[in-house]
Amino acid sequence: MPGRNCGRGMGHGRGMHLRMLDPVILLSLHKKPAHGYSLIESLTAYGLGQIDISILYRALHQMEDMGWVTSKQEEESSQGPPRRVYRITHNGEQILEEIVSDLELRVADMERFISEYKTYIQKYHDKERI
Repeated sequence: MPGRNCGRGMGHGRGMHLRMLDPVILLSLHKKPAHGYSLIESLTAYGLGQIDISILYRALHQMEDMGWVTSKQEEESSQGPPRRVYRITHNGEQILEEIVSDLELRVADMERFISEYKTYIQKYHDKERI
């Protein structure tokens, strides 16, 4: 993502999921301000599985330090102790746009790679049959 994890490869499994954490959080907060536990629910909708709550809060604190999100302690409610509600900032909206542009380029690169692979592998298998 812009400004973070630059130059790292695609990776597999858990690392790939963690690189998608920031954009999913930012998109979720763009849709609606939320507290950490409600964000956990939206992460699974994007295929991130069960992210440990400490990883989520670490990401939120880093985003707050970078000015991508702000947070405010909610007034006490009948639903238990006050919760910290996170909101995306204008800077966070701009970062989200950059991330989406970057993802679009990556998708195009992946589609080219897959197409080239399929063309190559088909020719390779055709040669083996001769």
